[in-house]
Formats: sequence, C-alpha cells, structure tokens
Amino acid sequence: MQFDSKSTNINPLLVFLNMANKTFIQYLNQRLLLLILTLGLAGCWTNPLTHPPIECLMKSNNSLCPDKKLLEKWSPFLFLHLLPESTVTISNLTNHSVVETGFVVGTVSAGQPYVNVWTDDILHTQVPVIDGTWRYALPAKAVTNTFWTYGSLHTISVHLPFEKPKTIQVRMGNNHDTDGDGYPDLIVSAGPGAGSQGYAYVYRLNPTTKLLEQTPNTSLTDGQTSNTYFGSRVGTGDFNGDGYADVLVGAQAYNGAAGRVYEFLSRGQTGISSQDLNAGGSANAILDALSDGRLGTNIVGADVNHDGYDDVVLASPWDNDMFIFHSQGPIGFISQNTSSANFYYKPGPANNFGNHATVGDVNGDGFQDLIVGEQLHALNTGRIFVFISNGGTYSSQPQQFLYPPTDPAPGCAAGGGCRFGSAFVLDYFNSDNCIDLAVGAFPFNSNQGIVHVYNSTCDSTNPYGSVPNSTLLGPVTTSCNGMLCNFGGTLASGDTNGDGLPDLLIGATGASAGIGDVYLVLNDPVTGFRNMNLSAGGSADSLFSGANAVTNFSMGLRFQDTNADGLQDIVISEPTTTNRVYTFHSVRGSVPASQNLNNVSGVTSQTLAPPLGTSFGNTIALWKTKAESYLWAFVAKTKEYFGMI
Repeated sequence: MQFDSKSTNINPLLVFLNMANKTFIQYLNQRLLLLILTLGLAGCWTNPLTHPPIECLMKSNNSLCPDKKLLEKWSPFLFLHLLPESTVTISNLTNHSVVETGFVVGTVSAGQPYVNVWTDDILHTQVPVIDGTWRYALPAKAVTNTFWTYGSLHTISVHLPFEKPKTIQVRMGNNHDTDGDGYPDLIVSAGPGAGSQGYAYVYRLNPTTKLLEQTPNTSLTDGQTSNTYFGSRVGTGDFNGDGYADVLVGAQAYNGAAGRVYEFLSRGQTGISSQDLNAGGSANAILDALSDGRLGTNIVGADVNHDGYDDVVLASPWDNDMFIFHSQGPIGFISQNTSSANFYYKPGPANNFGNHATVGDVNGDGFQDLIVGEQLHALNTGRIFVFISNGGTYSSQPQQFLYPPTDPAPGCAAGGGCRFGSAFVLDYFNSDNCIDLAVGAFPFNSNQGIVHVYNSTCDSTNPYGSVPNSTLLGPVTTSCNGMLCNFGGTLASGDTNGDGLPDLLIGATGASAGIGDVYLVLNDPVTGFRNMNLSAGGSADSLFSGANAVTNFSMGLRFQDTNADGLQDIVISEPTTTNRVYTFHSVRGSVPASQNLNNVSGVTSQTLAPPLGTSFGNTIALWKTKAESYLWAFVAKTKEYFGMI
C-alpha cells in the first residue's frame, strides 16, 4: 500500500504549541479549582460554591448554617476522617442505655466555652460549659413542646468544633431523676402494713462516689402510725412535663380499705421536698376512692393519651376496678376521686382484676397499650387483658384475652391453679418496635413456679400467641421452704451486659430452703431466651441468694443504674426482718458474679437501710416495663392480703 507523502507531513512546531496549550489550560483549571475550594472552605454558608462551609461542618456559632439533614446531605465526609476523636464525654449514658432522666450530662476539657449537643435530626444546641461540665435538657412537653414516647429509639450526639462528633443510641424509659442531675434516683418504700407508719424514700446517685447516697435525700410519710399502708406502692413519671421525675405514693388502706394516692412533684434541681402530711406537710394532689377497693394497690405512671405528660393507671383489685387519670399538663394532677377518672373498666366476676397492670406499645404504632392481670380467673387459673390504644384512647372491651398454655404438664388448671398474670413484665426482648411480654405464675405445679415469654406479633387484635416463645421452670419443690418456691413471683427486665437487649430477673422467695433466690437469665441476640428447667439440671447465668431464711429476699426487683456508668444494675430487696435493699453492679460484655449473702463470701455492691420504718424495699418504684406480684396468700371471701402490702 502506498501513502501520499503530503498527508503524513506534520509540522513539529504546531504539535509542540498544541501540547503546550493543553498543558497550560489544565494548569489553569487546577489552579482555578484549588482557588475555588480555598475560598469556599474559608467562606461562610453564603458562598454558593462550597456549602456547607467549615463553620457549619464544625458547628461553630453561625446562624446562617442549614439544618442537620442538609448538612448530612452535603458535608464533605472525607474531611471528617481527618478530624481527631472527640474529647467530650457523656457521663450518664452509653450506647444502648435506657434513659431514666430528663437530662444528658458530661465533661469537657478546660477552656471550652460550650459543647454542641443534638438529638436525632434536631438542629444542634450550644450548651454552656461550667467548671468543665455541661448539662443538656432532653425534650420535655412543658419546656420544649416536644417529647419522647416510652420505648422509642433515639440518637444523642455531642461535639466540639474541629473534632469528630460522638453519637450514641438510646431507648426512652421512665423518668426516675427527681433533681435533674442526669442520674436516676432509687425510689423505694418502707410500708409494712396496718400496725406501723409507712415511708417512701428517694436516694440520689452521687456521680462523684458513683454510689447511691446512704441517707435518703427525700422522706415522705403521711404521719399515721397505723391503718393506712402508706408506701404500699410507689410509682414515678414526669406528670407535669418539666423533665424532672415526680413520685406517686399509695396508701391502699386509707379510710378503711378505700385507699388513696398522693402526688409529690419535683421542684427542679432541688428535687422533691420531704413531707410529713401529719405535721404540716402537703401533697401536690390526692386521688381518692369511693369504695373499699384498696385504690393504690397498683400504680403505673405512663403517657397513655400521647400528649407528652405522664398519666397514672390505678387499680382497685378488691372491687375489680381499673382507673386512669390524665395529667392536667404543667400542673400535674388535680385532686379528685374515682368518679371523675378519665377511663374506667370493670369486668364481670370478682376475680381480682387489676392485681397488676402495666403499659407498652404492643403493636408498634407509637401509642401505649394497656395490659392488666386477673389472677383468680377460672378458679385461680388466671388470664391477662390486652387493651390496644386507638390513638391514645382505649375501647370499652379488651382486644385480646391471653390465657396460660396447657404445656408443660400439669398445666395451670391443676393443683389449685397458677395465677397466670400475677406478675408480668413488658420489654423489647427481640429488638423490634413491638413490646414483648414475660409472665410469671408462681403457684404452678404446687408452687414450683413458671415463667412464660411471649414475643409480640405486632398484631392489633391478637399480639401474643397462645404458645410462648420460651418457658422457664422453677427449682424442685423439695429444695424450697415448705415446698413453696414461688419462682416467678417477682420479675424485672433490663440490659445487664450492655448489648442492647433486655435480660430477665426472676425472683423465688421460697427457694433454697426459704433463703430466697434471684435468677439472672441472659437474652441471646439470635435465639432470644432459652428454655430453662431448674428442676432438671438447668441453671441461670447468675444466681443471687438472700442473707437469712424467710425474709422475702427478691420481693422487690429492679434494673437501674446505681453507679453512674450508664449500665442498668441489679437491685434486690429483703424487706422482712433484714430490712435491706442490695445493689449488684453490672459489667459491660459480661454478667455480675453470683452472690450468696448467706455465706461470708457473698458481697453486694452496696447495701441500704432505712432511717425509719420496716419492710424496706417492699416496693421499689417501677418503670413501665417492670412488674412484681404481691405473693398473696389470697383468700377472696375475707379479702386479706399477705406478703407485699
């Protein structure tokens, strides 16, 4: 093939000039790009080329910065990887914590005037630093006109300019922080019964010593030396929406056996003032009964109408009544009687309806559903009522009746029944948005005791199946006091190892020849709770035993942070004779060691005793997912209570 010599004649000078031109243009483009980036990063939000600028990314004081969603969309993420780790600390909460306070608190290095704090997608707030510490108020209806619903998941982020933000995920619980220091207070009663004066105490957590104060900061009493049962039940919640925990105290035998409930509101950072109602003290509101139903036998603080203020669910099991009183907003409750309750329910036969009740979002719609026990139904077999909330209201009839399973043998109908529903606890056992249920039945199989765990199906008609997901059986009865183990008589749930999944505490007041045992059972992230049979070689993950025989060790159970590390610790009472409350600190990534207080080697993290009163710890203020049975030797015709009143 031949080529035309003219077509291949290329001028070397033109080639050189062309290449030089391209190189110069590329050089100019690179310089121009560098100039634009430099000017943009040095500029403010008003620079349209590089928004958001460094001020917004670093959350400096710039009112022109956009909201957090836009920041997330346009921020130069690669730049964040070059930043140092955050030097801000969150002191009272960790990842997976349950929030039982209205405030987040932390520390920062000296010389910092403020830290940036934000929750979820809310624009950050500059929180002032005072003596190296900061304090941020979480949503509270009366303060911010916003609120977090019980059980909802949230993120909390803290940040200093030119550092990476620190973010944790938490779940909203029930407020127990009466003074707003960021740490839940232990609220416990010494309410022995008819012949003694009753008390309710508030023990604050000292963040410096990382222990509960040995002396209560608040003492509440009606001053009556007999026949009111003041302190027979206590409950908490934020009833006026200010971010601080308030307290309700029941006196179920007031006015014969009518019963009443007292409200004591927090005064802010000073907490709840001590009150002696027989020596010039006063309650903020009083809720009274009209008949001898023992109002105040059960107290549950919860926002049932979804307005941001906690309401109260009260039971009168002697009359088989259930009442709900709505908060009136920033003033809390108003004094009234049960004739003006916002919700009232009474089933047909007198089967001790309302022996226990609690609330939680069963179907995942964001509203609190109502769960009520009726332990004497069908000759002590027992059942549970499930009321599904319809946008904050309950219908006149429950959506589901949950009956005990027939397995394992001999079933609940045998041996005088098992009082299914005498104790139960709600919690998010499988980490979905629908709250699950664990039910205790302590008289099962002639007082061996049993616990059933039901995972919610999120259905609005039948959320709990007839067959439990897990079954846990108590010890052999011959090892218990008088063949009465009472396994499952008390229950509590909480995350003891920091994995974000709630574990179970199961009490058995008669176990170990009457010393009493508490069994800690861990929740597996894949399989959930395992089946366990203590009478056939099964064992718990940790075992706690009481100090003395026949002292009702395990009558009060609770999970709560008692050492300011953000983990839920174990709280157990031994109210009879011993008159003590014990704490056992949790361990992240592990479990607390088993402890036998009847042995010299057994130790507690802390032991509390009341300044006055007996039966200390007969009730510990319950958050909405905790429950304890009354362990009644119940004789319906004589209406006599024994044990936890």
